[in-house]
Amino acid sequence: MAPTSDTDGSVDYYELLAIPATSSESEIRRAYRKTSLLYHPDKVKPTPENLDKFQLLQTAISVLTDAAEKAKYDQTREAKQRRLAETAALESRRRKMKEDLEKREGNFAGTTTTVGGVKRTWSDRELEIKRIAEENRKKREAVMTQRTHEAQARTQAQEQPSDSIDRSVKVRWIKEGEGLDIDQQALEENFPAGHVENVLILKDKKRRVEGRDKKVVLGTAVIVFNSLSIAKKVVAQGPWDGIESLEWAAEKESEGT
Repeated sequence: MAPTSDTDGSVDYYELLAIPATSSESEIRRAYRKTSLLYHPDKVKPTPENLDKFQLLQTAISVLTDAAEKAKYDQTREAKQRRLAETAALESRRRKMKEDLEKREGNFAGTTTTVGGVKRTWSDRELEIKRIAEENRKKREAVMTQRTHEAQARTQAQEQPSDSIDRSVKVRWIKEGEGLDIDQQALEENFPAGHVENVLILKDKKRRVEGRDKKVVLGTAVIVFNSLSIAKKVVAQGPWDGIESLEWAAEKESEGT
């Protein structure tokens, strides 16, 4: 039988002789005589491999038939086998844990992605956390954009001539359907070139409107016309398609609006 090496590279003499470690001295000598015939230079071709194995057999019989040497060898061998068993048990536990984790991840309806060149599966909980984080990011961006627009509107209003409020008209529209497309450009393009000096988009508000049971989101803008006569003409004509209400910007806002 071919010799078996342990983790330190040494040979297990009992396996070399194909006998158990509990064998008596007579059983060891009998196994040696039988095995040595397989590698003895007088019995087989003396190849380097056969000579090496024959030399190992000489060492084995010398150690295992000397009581002191055998006791020392047996003690070292048992310690190595314990370490091997402990290592194998630890590896088995690691493998079982890995399989359990992979099985648990596989039970989630996750999404496979590649992170740093390594494929991984996102669990439902991880995906939900990512979704909420993305929603919060978008909300923060929307708030910052709204605040920027309001600041710009206040700055622009402060820069208008003192009489600009007299030429300003406030319009409101319901922000749904076609109303979602109404913005500064759309309001400016609703009038002939040169009629509008500026358009200020104000903060959206929820209000009740006639014919609706629930409050709706209203967009609000102040249109500053180039002359008072143009502004008066617009007010006289009243709201146009898509615009819910129209009034002078200088008028105090009524409570029921």
